[in-house]
Amino acid sequence: MRTQIQCPQCGTNYVAEIHQVIDARQNPELKQQLLSGQLNLAVCPNCGAGGQVSTVLVYHDPEHELFMVYVPPELNLNQVQREQIIGQLSQQVMNNTPPEQRRAYLFQPQMILNMQTFLEKVLETEGITPEMIARQREQAELLQTLARADKDVADHLIKERVGEIDETFFAMLQSYIDAASQMNDDRQLLPLVNLRARLMTETPAGRRLEKRQVALHKFNQDARKQGQLTPELLLKHVLANQEDEDVVNSLVLAGQAALSYEFFQLLTDEIEEQERAGNQDAARRLSEIRSNLLQLYDAMQQQSQQMLETADNTLQTILSAPDREAAIQENLDQIDDAFMYVLSARTAEAEEKGRTTEVQALNEVYDLILKQAEGELPPEIQLLNQLVRAETKAEQEQLLEENEELLSPQLLMIVDRVLEQAQDAGQNELNSRLQSVKSLIETRL
Repeated sequence: MRTQIQCPQCGTNYVAEIHQVIDARQNPELKQQLLSGQLNLAVCPNCGAGGQVSTVLVYHDPEHELFMVYVPPELNLNQVQREQIIGQLSQQVMNNTPPEQRRAYLFQPQMILNMQTFLEKVLETEGITPEMIARQREQAELLQTLARADKDVADHLIKERVGEIDETFFAMLQSYIDAASQMNDDRQLLPLVNLRARLMTETPAGRRLEKRQVALHKFNQDARKQGQLTPELLLKHVLANQEDEDVVNSLVLAGQAALSYEFFQLLTDEIEEQERAGNQDAARRLSEIRSNLLQLYDAMQQQSQQMLETADNTLQTILSAPDREAAIQENLDQIDDAFMYVLSARTAEAEEKGRTTEVQALNEVYDLILKQAEGELPPEIQLLNQLVRAETKAEQEQLLEENEELLSPQLLMIVDRVLEQAQDAGQNELNSRLQSVKSLIETRL
């Protein structure tokens, strides 16, 4: 629902989108917003102040039969008010659930006392336990302490809590580094970079990670020099790292496009050569690698086939729906790279066989997906896309006139970033259009 909010900082009145019911099946994007801390976020358009709006939350996940309610204590609702709003929201969930899918759990929602428990229960449906959450919280505290500690304290903590410094810890550290880098905060960035360099050499997890990164860097470097990824190249690097299963698996995942029948034939030839040379240990080790990679290859093939079948079924559902735009909305969580691949392949096949009606329907689906994707972009990006697509200067001028409130130095910065990307990609026509758009915006500013 759209709610009127008055900024406590500057007094500006503005409208924010507030959600009280989160249905994991019908609106999976709201679940992701909840977990990422973006749900019910209100930011003043005038001064930028804001935060999350406190409101009653109802969460429904039919797959896990989870139905719960959280009432923020700061709302100071009395018993009658609590029961009234919980009853209204529970009835809303019930009405949106088809009669044949209604179960007993829907008649008695769980009352959750704090937001932390509310989030933990949602995370449990993703396979993330409270113990895992607690461990990550402890790792975050350790990371922050190490970033500020002097050498003696850091030495002690690294030795004492080395078991907590694992790949998850390094991923967390990298996210902190990325955030500091984006904000150009050298005061925070330098200690974090130095900490990572130290942990890479002084902890078992760091040394494993560094070894893997070095191997992957050499592999990618060779692939760039060669100009393409081949089974021979992948085998060369697998053989060079054959004694480290973790590195071998990382190389194969990075170069899975080269994991083919030819690769396995080359690996088999190498095993036979080692056997003829009497290197039984090497032959046995490579045979184990082949066995493991064959299992991985089969799993990848099955997963790929399943993804394509799911994508094809989703496409059929959308094509046969009376309202395709609504069907796309209902299946947004299924529209991924595999879906777009299937859509592209089906369109190419229909064009080749001259099935004009099918081509039109598939193109309509593609256009509706683009429209949906663009609708979720910030208004400045939407405006830039419209300006680039406009056929004439008059159309561009009209768009600028209609969206005068979006014209700002921030918009020019966005144009400059897109220009850099277009230049790097060699997109000369797009580059020319962007230069023209930039000139028009600069003139109006």
